[in-house]
Amino acid sequence: MDKPIVSTLPARQPKRKYIFAIRLTEAERDQIEALAERLKLPDSFIARHFILEAVRHHSVDRSEGAEIDG
Repeated sequence: MDKPIVSTLPARQPKRKYIFAIRLTEAERDQIEALAERLKLPDSFIARHFILEAVRHHSVDRSEGAEIDG
């Protein structure tokens, strides 16, 4: 019996209309691009991912473990 075909397509991303611009040094940009290339992901995806991870991390009140209202 044949194995089922598993889709390898990435999950569809929501449409985004806002731009958040930041300045980077050449070295910082190179680091982001190198990681993105290694993971075969767009550099904007990598940057967005880590920014949002930091926001989630810092949105938690470490003293009580509860999230801070934004």
